[in-house]
Amino acid sequence: VLPKIQQVFNTPTIYHKMVKTIGIGESWLADKIKPWEEQLPSHVKLAYLPGLGEVKLRLTAIGNSLKNLQKDVSDQLLLLNQYVDGYTYGYDQDTLPTVVGKLLIAQGLTLSTAESCTGGKVAHEITSIPGSSKYFVGSVVAYENRLKEELLQVDAHTLATHGAVSEQTVSEMAIGVKNRLGSDIGIATSGIAGPTGGTEDKPVGTIWIACSDPEKTTTKRLSLYKDRITNIRFTSIAVLNMVRQRLVEMGGEKP
Repeated sequence: VLPKIQQVFNTPTIYHKMVKTIGIGESWLADKIKPWEEQLPSHVKLAYLPGLGEVKLRLTAIGNSLKNLQKDVSDQLLLLNQYVDGYTYGYDQDTLPTVVGKLLIAQGLTLSTAESCTGGKVAHEITSIPGSSKYFVGSVVAYENRLKEELLQVDAHTLATHGAVSEQTVSEMAIGVKNRLGSDIGIATSGIAGPTGGTEDKPVGTIWIACSDPEKTTTKRLSLYKDRITNIRFTSIAVLNMVRQRLVEMGGEKP
């Protein structure tokens, strides 16, 4: 049917391009790229597609020549990058785990995970990608403090002084899994996923993530929600983005 329609009617050509950003909310992103959006050609439209932890920008160009539309969109992407550099992690079919995998392969590095509050979700996201065995070594899900000590070499004094949900503990978890499993990079999660278990100092949604690479160990505190599944998913995204950012800093090519 479609070939016959194209023979009878003068149908336009439509070209879509998806830009995937992470680490910035929709409203902040809209404010940041407003000057760029206002100068878009009339035949190129922009749509915001927000999701958990990320915002997709869909560019839709309408015209008569696919080649010309692709060039127009490519030119606009060069302008867009001036505003969203550092927040863009991929395009079209790219996912965060695939991008991390490509960066690890390009730099010849391996990765392991130490998980507490995420319960293996991060490892699941990584191993959902075909060929992940080229760079993923393994994972330790250490829920009890005893396992953090025995398997991840977290110091008992650290746990007693700062608690399992702390910058100090998650740092030692990332370093410990890297050393124990023999990977180049170790990432770790520890927090209160909820809906119970929070305290005044550490309410539900308090989560620490860490990435330990050959050069340094980076940490970040997340203040999330009361919904357990959302917290687990968001934390997994955040720690994968943390390792992506470090890989880019260490010499990986940006998308």
